[in-house]
Order: sequence, then structure tokens, then C-alpha cells
Amino acid sequence: MKKLLIIGLLIAAMSCSNSSKDEKNISNSGKTGVKQEDVKKSENKSNQNKELKELVYSNLVDKDTQNEAADALKDAGVNQESIDLFLKSVNFFNDSVKNQELIKQGFKISQNINPDYNEEILQKLWDEKNPKFPGFNCRITSFTIMRQFLKTSTFSLKDETKSLFLDEEALNNVPFPLFNDTEKKTFKTIFSAIATENTKDVNVHLKKVKDEWNRLGVKFSNNDKISMISMFFHSQISPEEENTLFIGHTGILLKLKDGKLLFLEKLAFQEPYQAIKFENRAQLKKYLTNKYDTEWGQPTARPFIMENAELMKD
Repeated sequence: MKKLLIIGLLIAAMSCSNSSKDEKNISNSGKTGVKQEDVKKSENKSNQNKELKELVYSNLVDKDTQNEAADALKDAGVNQESIDLFLKSVNFFNDSVKNQELIKQGFKISQNINPDYNEEILQKLWDEKNPKFPGFNCRITSFTIMRQFLKTSTFSLKDETKSLFLDEEALNNVPFPLFNDTEKKTFKTIFSAIATENTKDVNVHLKKVKDEWNRLGVKFSNNDKISMISMFFHSQISPEEENTLFIGHTGILLKLKDGKLLFLEKLAFQEPYQAIKFENRAQLKKYLTNKYDTEWGQPTARPFIMENAELMKD
């Protein structure tokens, strides 16, 4: 019990949250929108190569960007109920923090590929309005959108899901109906920590994930327009006894009609939603590794990224 609590606390501290900032990046130049023709120029420029030199992103505050995201979700086959619940969650968060620290209109071009937010301000505003509700995190957000495309043939046992105690607290206190009982069980089955070995070999960890998901009958629907991106972290309590894998960050990847990609994510419980436009998966991988793969010389394996049930390709 004590070890499970320690694992849960580590996951809570590390997951769905920003890691250390890249000091080499240029800081944001304000939180206002930009002309959409400038966004187009930026997109065309970044199309020349796979390097991610700037970020085109939104916090989904205004109706136009929300409609753009909703259209992409609908085009991917997401049902209207899930789209409505996603946008209801977005608006609940944005309203709770009074849109502070957020881009108010459209998409912004940032030379900092890891946008900065004043977490202290956001936390204070959130707690003032929601003293008992922790909020929506990356896992809850991804499952809200993706649940119709996810199935399991069995559910994890209660002891196997204790690392998700903060997620459970959030789901038990959400101010409006979100998941039914079966969906909650599916959610906990997919996002529970997975036992692994004391090794830095990502192939070993990848096999552990696949074997466990096969045991549980985890299936993703075959849909080339939408997928779940999951960044797995290796946690080690003791070298030989307690090694686990957990999804520390996740988001939804959508293929747009023009061939570009839209990534939807919730950074953390009291941190914003982001919609980010990428030219390709190599740029998405660069964004995620820049944000979360920030440790050197650690005894654990480096984080690895899966797209649905496979290692993500560039």
C-alpha cells in the first residue's frame, strides 16, 4: 500500500505538467492573437523542413478556434456528445481562470516552443472557484475525446489503478456528468501504471506495454484521422523491486483536410488547454521531447512516445 502511494505521488508530480523550461528559447511576446495570414506564412515556412523552430498554437478561448477544433474532431468521426463535453470542459477551465495567461483570439506564433504560463496565477484563480475539484488533466481530456475509439475486453483490478487517485478524485468531483461507470473502468484500465524491468532499453518497456494491453484487450479503432499520443515515463522506486511505466502526458492528434496535423492537449490540472498545428509527426515529437525529456544521467529509461498501441513514427 505504501509503495503504491509513493508511485501515485510520483506520477501526480510528474504527469500532465510542464517540466523545466528551455532557457534557450525566446520568451512569448504577449498573449494576444495574430493575423491569420501571418499564421499561414509561418506554416509555409516550417513546411520547408522537419525542424520545429516556432510554435503555432491556441488556448481555444474564442469561438473561431473552438469551431476549427470541433470541425476537425467531427471530420475524424468523433461523436457530437464527446465534442460538446470537450468544449464544455475547455470553457469551464477558461472561465475559471478568467482567460488570464491565455491567447484571447486565434492562433499565436511563438519562437518559444514551450510556451510559458504563470502557474501561480492560474492555480490561485482555479482554487478560488473550484476548491474541491482538481480539474481536468491530459488523461481525462484525451479520454473524453477518444473514448468511442477505445475498448478493453477486461478491466484492471482496483489495486492496479491506485496510482490514478488524483484522476479518480477529479472524476468524482467534476461539476457535470463526464464518464459513465463502464467508461471510468476503461479509463483506469488504459491509464494504470504497468510493471516493468530495471533497464534503459526502451524496446523492453515497449513490449511490457504491449503485453499488458494485449492481456487487457485494449483496442484502438482503425481511424487514420485521429489517434491518441501517449508519452510513457519509467518510474523507479527501487532498482530491483519497483519499476513502473505510466502515461505522463497524452493528447489527441488529428489529421486536417490540408494534410497538416492538429494536436489537442491539456497541460495539467490547473494549466491550459492547447491546440497546436504541426506539419508532421517529427515536429510533434520535437515538441514533446523538448518539453518532457529533460533529464540526463538518470537510472531510468528515457520517455518514449506511442501513437495508439505502436511506437510513434516520425
